[in-house]
Amino acid sequence: MNVHLQQFKKETAQIEALKKYQLINDEFSAHPVELLEQASQTYSYHCVLVYDSEAVVGFFVLDSGDDVKTYTMEQNALLLRGYSIDSSVQGRGYGANSLAELKAYVRNNFKRVSTVVLAVNKRNIPAQKLYLKSGFTETSSVVLGPRGEQFVYELRIDRT
Repeated sequence: MNVHLQQFKKETAQIEALKKYQLINDEFSAHPVELLEQASQTYSYHCVLVYDSEAVVGFFVLDSGDDVKTYTMEQNALLLRGYSIDSSVQGRGYGANSLAELKAYVRNNFKRVSTVVLAVNKRNIPAQKLYLKSGFTETSSVVLGPRGEQFVYELRIDRT
């Protein structure tokens, strides 16, 4: 397994890979193509692809816009949105491996960011376990999202 994160660059191969992306249980996350449509109208979305060698296996958005303030008072924070792993490869460690790369990716691409926050649905136990195992910590905040109550988690980005 050779997992790495790469910014979405609107290349034909990337677009085609996302069109083939399978997201069978989309109760908690939008499909990457839907998120790309939103990104085309939102200056603050930074779309990221999760690769294993040359194959796209995951996708998420790092959002620097005003929505971040809903989840944290931290000035230098990003909001992790729409995180998913392609359904055809779930259960193989791509979630843990991609989140293990997140700190380095943020350090290299967002020089001032000190925190990444996310909201995870109260009913999405597998995602909660993955985020906590990957270094995120629970905050005391709970927000109401489009699909119900969500816990707010944060990941501190070390600058050492």
